[in-house]
This record gives sequence, structure tokens and C-alpha cells, in this order.
Amino acid sequence: MLSEMSPPIKSNIWTYFTIDKNDPERSECKICNKSYSRKGRTTTSLKNHLKSIHPEEFCLFQSANKEKELKKKNDEAGTIVTPLQQAKKQLSLEEVIQKEKKWDTNNPNSKKIDKLIGEMIALQNLPFSFVEGLGFRRLIQELAPKYNFRGRNFFTDFVCNELYIKLAAKVKELIEKYDYKSFTTDIWTDPSSGVSLLSLTCHGVSENFERSSIVLKCETFDDRHTGDIIAEKFNTMLAEWNISNEKVHCMIRDEGSNMKRGMRLALLNDLDCTVHKLQIVIRHGLRSQECIEAVKQKCKKITSHFNHSTIAQKQLEKIQDRLNQPHLKVFQDCVTRWNSTFYMFERFMKIKDALSLYANDHNIESILPEEWKVIECCLEVLKPFEEATREMSSSQALISSVIPIIQMLLKKLDVYLTKPRESDSIRLAVSNLKSQFSAKFSSLEDNNLYAISTYLDPRYKHKFFKPVTEEKIKDEIIKMVNDPVVPDSPKSPAEKTKRMRMGDSLDPEPGTSSMSKKTCLKSDLAMMLGSSSEDEGEGEPDNSSPDALLRKELVIYRNKKRLDLDENPLNWWKVNRCEFKILSKLACRYLSPPPASVPSEQLFSGAGLIYNPLRNRLEAEKAAILLFIKYNSPIFNFNY
Repeated sequence: MLSEMSPPIKSNIWTYFTIDKNDPERSECKICNKSYSRKGRTTTSLKNHLKSIHPEEFCLFQSANKEKELKKKNDEAGTIVTPLQQAKKQLSLEEVIQKEKKWDTNNPNSKKIDKLIGEMIALQNLPFSFVEGLGFRRLIQELAPKYNFRGRNFFTDFVCNELYIKLAAKVKELIEKYDYKSFTTDIWTDPSSGVSLLSLTCHGVSENFERSSIVLKCETFDDRHTGDIIAEKFNTMLAEWNISNEKVHCMIRDEGSNMKRGMRLALLNDLDCTVHKLQIVIRHGLRSQECIEAVKQKCKKITSHFNHSTIAQKQLEKIQDRLNQPHLKVFQDCVTRWNSTFYMFERFMKIKDALSLYANDHNIESILPEEWKVIECCLEVLKPFEEATREMSSSQALISSVIPIIQMLLKKLDVYLTKPRESDSIRLAVSNLKSQFSAKFSSLEDNNLYAISTYLDPRYKHKFFKPVTEEKIKDEIIKMVNDPVVPDSPKSPAEKTKRMRMGDSLDPEPGTSSMSKKTCLKSDLAMMLGSSSEDEGEGEPDNSSPDALLRKELVIYRNKKRLDLDENPLNWWKVNRCEFKILSKLACRYLSPPPASVPSEQLFSGAGLIYNPLRNRLEAEKAAILLFIKYNSPIFNFNY
């Protein structure tokens, strides 16, 4: 019975052999008719015979095998393999080894994941121990099973050395494109960790009029915050980046006496943060009248009532539902937060009806009608200041906007004072606000850092200067081109205090504006720039003058139509730089600073997120590096 069974012929070898009918364990070659044993009923001996005795047929046999395997693979590719079939499939030893093998440290995929994890730690303010968390490891195991996990020590070293060094090289390459650099700086202290950091943020405009803001350094501050130590820190930070004092256009800092002394000792041109000064003026103006201060304290007390009671908040929301109003919470005034008094009063006006109904049913002080009137008047006065703060805090803001905005605010105060008012206390507060305002900002046109930047901004030009002041600005520009170190690079602290005197600035004219309180400051500024007193063109300069080329550029620049307020002045200079080869270089320099130290403020907001109650033992040097990577890596689109 066994002898009559035909073998399961699958191999192509049976093209050349047949089974012996008398003995199934023997096969006969069709070519030479010889009989061979095939013990175990395998085909190995048959293949060996074909290979040694009939090599040509063996080559044909191999070709047929390859075609068969290729056809099988193609058939399998078109077949849907079920999970059960996949599970049953037996892996080869080599496949098992490759599946279990992890990437080594030099594997490109492993390095890419290391970089992404390091950047994530900096960008998301994560602790280095995050990489050892179970949730994170499960995620990586699922997404990249071959990734070889590293611990916190590896990533601490990786971020603070390899990533930082590569990114610092890229930053150095970028700032070398700036002929002159401007800086913002501030000091931040975290009480929980006892860490103090001194920031240095660089702002520059390249030859292509591309403006960038880069965090250069967060220097640890273990000593007392004296002017002498601050000066030493600045010199160290600038030297680290190979920046000479002659290439520093100006430093924007707060009004602290230690910062002022530090700049003076370091022989650096410095300016006050305009927004800080603005907030100080507002604070003093509001405090000058008791009735305003009393209303402010009452609003703060009501705000505290809601902030300390979720039940009170829910009841207020129910009242807002009955009035068909959106759910709005009260806003707390904070002395360190800009415009917070304005935002608190604004929110109270929006939920006035809901607050009044709530006060009728609960034991809290209600705001009287005359107090609501005080809040309304304060909002009218403070609205332009809030808009000015937002405008000058923008990442796109230029120092050239300071003089126009300040003059516009003065006009607003004058307009307010010319109108009849019911409350003498509000009038007195506004009058005091104007006095403080004039005292703080009276010398803006005296400083060529402000005056020249405004003049070189094609949106403003000479609009905010009288002819005498304009001539002095042009004389300063000519002097600067002939001797670049004269106006802005003092040789000693004594020389540094000398400023270019530019009197006869354009004083605001009270009562000449009929703007409504709903008109925003920017619209008012645009109206002023587009007023009927259009600029008169200047004649051609004397060609025999040694400064004829520069004077010609100044005349052509002045006679060109001013740019719209919403357009970018740097783009204008980029388009017209070939026509103004001398002035365009000055524009790169004078339009580089921001009007406020907001970039440093934002930097320290990030520092506040890095240091929290659960992470207050982080070394200051590591925190500084994390901030450096967090704010600079996106500038280069993470390519470094």
C-alpha cells in the first residue's frame, strides 16, 4: 500500500527524478537512469547528485527555485494576514535577535530622540527626572521599541553641554551679523530657592533688516545687587560673547538706582524702560486722590470675597445666567501687574448689574452710584494708557514709537482737562497725573537715542519735531556719520551723563482735538499723522558741501511720503536701502531697541515656571541654560 502512494511533490527537483516504484526510499535520475537512496525521504542527496554530475541542469533548477520564491512572496503581499496568523508565524533566529536588539548611542534615530527629549525638557519646563517616569517610558517603548532609555544624569549632561554648546554656536553666528546690538536686562529672584538671575537679551537688525531678539545669558547672582557687581557681571557677559562696549547701542533697564550705577560704571548707554515709567506715573496719579483710592480698596475687598469662596462665585454665575450675561469673574488688582487697576475697574463695569443684585442678598459692601461714576471716569482716563502699554509691550514694538505715543498721551490728558467734569477729585487726579507724566518724560527729545530713532522711522519722520529740533537731529546724524564714536560711545561716566540738548520740541496743544473716548490711541495717532498740516518738501542741498551725499539722502528721505502706521518700517528700509545707503545703516542701529524691558520680563515668567515648590533645588546655572534653550531654539526652527 505504501509503495503505491505518490510523494507530495512540491520541489522542482522532481523535474529530474522519479520515485522507484519498488522502493519509495530510492529515486531514479531521469538523465543518467541511475538509482539513488533518499533515506528519510529528503531531497538533499538528489540535489547533491544534480549539482556534481549534471551542473547545467542544476543551474536551471536554481533559477526555477528563485522564480517560485518570488511568486510566493508576491502572492503573500496581496494576502491580508490576520493577527492570529501573524502570531503563529515562527520567527527565524536572526529575526528574533534583531527584534530584541536596542539602538546603540551613536544610532542616528537614537540621537534624534535624545535631542527631542532634551528640547522637550527645556520647552515644557520639565524636571530632568521626568525621563525616568513610568508614563513617559511606556510611551517611548510603544513609539520606539529599539530606543535605549537614558536616565536623568545623561539628560542633565546632554542638555547642559551638548545642546547648549551647539545652540550657543548658532546664536554667536547670528549676533555677528549685527553691527550694533541693543539689550534689555532685569534681575529676578525666586524666594523659594534663593536663586537670583541677571538677564541679558540681545536685539539686533541685520543688513537685510531682519530683526531678532535672542536670550544671551542668565547670569547667576549670588552677591548683593550693588551697581559695582552689576557692572562687573555685564562686562563678563559681554566678553563671553565677544561683544565690545563700542558695539553696544543701548541697554534698556528699570529705574533702580543700582542698575543705573551699574550701566554708568560699565560705560554703557542706557535708557529707562518706558512701560515701567508709565506704570509708576499711573500709580502715583491714582493715589493722589483719596476717593479713587477708597473705591479701589473697596473693589479689591469685593474681589477677595469671591476669590476665597467658590460658593460665592457659583451664586454670581447664577445671577449672570438670569441676566443672560456671560460668566465673568472678578479681576484682582496687583501692584506688580501692569494696568491691573484698569482691568479690575473694567471687569467691575461689565458685571455691574450682577454685582449689585448679589450685594442686595449678601453681606458685602455695595458700590454706591457716585463710586460707579468714579470707576467710569478712571476707565476713560486710563484707557489710552492701557493701549499704550500693550503697544509698547508688543514683540514688534520699536523704540521709535515712544515719542509719538507719549505726545499722544499728553494730548489725551489735555483734552480730558478741557472738558467740564462733575467731580473735582477726578480733575485733580488727572492734573496730578499730567504733572507726573510731564516730569517723567520731559527729556525724551533731549536724548538722541529716542529722537534719531523716531526721525529714522518712515512712519513718523519729523512729524513730532519743530523745525529747530529737526535741524539739530540732522546735525547729529551728520556728526555721527563723520565721527561714529562721538554721540553714543562715551569715554567716561562723566561724559556719559552729557546728553544732546534738543529743546523746542513740539508741545501738545490743549483743546485742539475733538476725539471721542471710544477712539483708540492708535487711531488717534494715525489721524494726527494724516492731519492737514502736510509736510513741506525741502530743496536740494549744496552739492559743494563735504557732506553733500548724506544731506541729499536726508532731503530725499524727508520728502518721501510717510509710511502708514500699520506697516513695518523695517520692510520699508529693506526696499529702499539702495537709495539710502548711509541712512539705512543708521536705521539698522537705531531701530534695533525695543521701547521696554518686556523681553526680560517674559524671560523671567519662564523662570517662574521652572522653579516651583516641587522643583526648588535646581542649580541656577542649569536653570539659565534651560531658559537659553527654551527661548532660542525656536528662533532657528530647532535646526542647530
